[in-house]
Amino acid sequence: MNSDFHLGANTAPNPGPLAHAHVLVTRPVMPASRTAQRLAALGATPYVFPAIIIEPPANAAPLKEALASLSRYHAAIFVSPSAAEMTLAPMGSAPISLPLGIHVFAPGPGTAEELHARGVVDVEIPTTSFDSEGLLELPSLQTDVVAGKRIAIFRGNDGRELLREVLEIRGAIIDTITAYHRRPPNTSPTGLAELLRSKKLNVVSAMSSDALTNLVRFVPADEHTALLGLTLYVSHPRIADTAERLGFRNVVATEAGDTGLIAALLSKR
Repeated sequence: MNSDFHLGANTAPNPGPLAHAHVLVTRPVMPASRTAQRLAALGATPYVFPAIIIEPPANAAPLKEALASLSRYHAAIFVSPSAAEMTLAPMGSAPISLPLGIHVFAPGPGTAEELHARGVVDVEIPTTSFDSEGLLELPSLQTDVVAGKRIAIFRGNDGRELLREVLEIRGAIIDTITAYHRRPPNTSPTGLAELLRSKKLNVVSAMSSDALTNLVRFVPADEHTALLGLTLYVSHPRIADTAERLGFRNVVATEAGDTGLIAALLSKR
């Protein structure tokens, strides 16, 4: 199948608390597969359509250089699960271990979970909001701690600059390192239009504004009404704003990550 999108569904009968939920999962392939497994374990039927494709960076030299000299950093910030995955488990390479003593930060539990899976146990996450703003409120990232310290921010090829800009104002020496390249799929999602026409879906999960925008872009125009009428679960207010602009009519805000999605679905039984 010549498509960046692929369809995966839980077809085994599993009467559980989420047996009513037929969920379109739009995350990149690796996290989407884990989301699908967790949903299926509770009886849901997940359909996996990665609406963002994650690839190695076009120029891997800066990442390799940073990984070879991790001991010079006071802290490493991983901005997403993909940043953790693509930094610590480079495609075709041996897993990377972080040096003892380096402080590790993640913007939320999803990224922290990915780091834990890669053997990084001590990860600090925000206590207010799971985003750059929340990270910047942490006492351990204030001026009196980070001034003069070198910090690596592992991220994708695009994204917000707030974290870098504020930490530099606080006196930190920031290296922003592209650990992966994000792009939209090249081809339309095989089978999605039929799922919408047959009304097999009743839930969409979006944990990225870009994924949601890409999804709407690739759904045929005559199926937009069906898509926009589905219940959409979003994990951040910015994604909710995007959903409103795109025309989704039933948007449910959740806490971050799979835990937030599952808790919200269970509450709607």
